[in-house]
Amino acid sequence: MRSLPLAAEHERLGASFAELAGWRVAAHYGNPADEQRAVRTAAGVIDWTPRGKIRVTGEDRLSFLDGLLTNDLKPLREGQGVYAAVLDHKAHVHGDLVAYHAGDHYLLETDAESKDRIIAYVTKLLVSDDVTLADTTGEFAILAVFGPRSGGIVNSMFRESPPKESYDHHVVDWNGSNVRIARNPYFGGDGYEIWISATADMAAAFRTLLAAGATPFGTRAAEALRIEAGRPKFGVDMGEDTLVLEAGLEHAISMTKGCYVGQEIVSRAVYQGHLNRRLVLLEVGGKVPPNAGSPVLAEGRAVGSVTSAAWSANRDRVLAFAYVRRPHDAPATGLTVRADRDLPARVSVLPFVP
Repeated sequence: MRSLPLAAEHERLGASFAELAGWRVAAHYGNPADEQRAVRTAAGVIDWTPRGKIRVTGEDRLSFLDGLLTNDLKPLREGQGVYAAVLDHKAHVHGDLVAYHAGDHYLLETDAESKDRIIAYVTKLLVSDDVTLADTTGEFAILAVFGPRSGGIVNSMFRESPPKESYDHHVVDWNGSNVRIARNPYFGGDGYEIWISATADMAAAFRTLLAAGATPFGTRAAEALRIEAGRPKFGVDMGEDTLVLEAGLEHAISMTKGCYVGQEIVSRAVYQGHLNRRLVLLEVGGKVPPNAGSPVLAEGRAVGSVTSAAWSANRDRVLAFAYVRRPHDAPATGLTVRADRDLPARVSVLPFVP
């Protein structure tokens, strides 16, 4: 199992560890519920070093990526970025990512679990394109700060204002090292990623963020926060059998950019409005999150299943993602989740961020 460069720092803070895509990561620091609350009320910092990072170079990089991704890269200037999905020709999801325009190359960032699959899938689509993909995950650590105080903490660390728009980014000098700051609303609300070179003093950066008031949080809290924010995860809440619109990724799609892989199917679904099921957020009774795959019932009849669930300390209830057949996906619809016992559930409105 691969260790984080900051493993000693996490151990010093009393972290409990878990495995994530071959990495030994901090699961929590003693109280995941308090970690959740810190992110929503003040600021939290998470070590996102395992997230996949891919550098795309070559003369055809823009035309290739724009013909592949669901969002529009052509208007981007250096220092901007977009969230997008990767589809096949039938509009099934093969991954989601952020594409950052970094001048003479693009940086793609995705979940740690998705990186290898995305590289393999995208590489298969390269024919005669002058495009090179390089896995740069090991070149950078990412410390990500989220919460209403995150902007002030980043400002105090670098002595300049952080990016203002989602996925905008810029490079600053910090103690003689180039550091990329990117705005990322992953958990809803304010959030910033700090990309630090593997040769820089990562421990000093981490301790600076802690001293400025950021609470460390791990993957347990992060799971609840992403569900609150209505952020489906590839390989968990969507996959290669999921249509992009079923997963609710409309915000990742440009309806004006023209052709991309899967565009014809997406356009047809948008204009004809024909989807049999949708990913919804459920408020579930009880204190224990149901397992993935738990059936969702309407009047005793199966109409869907749970994909992920977590206890939300901020909302004091269980929240769950589930695919539900129409018309049972309407907000406020009463349903039942069949777990160890039948649990009452209600379709909520995405996102569920306080």
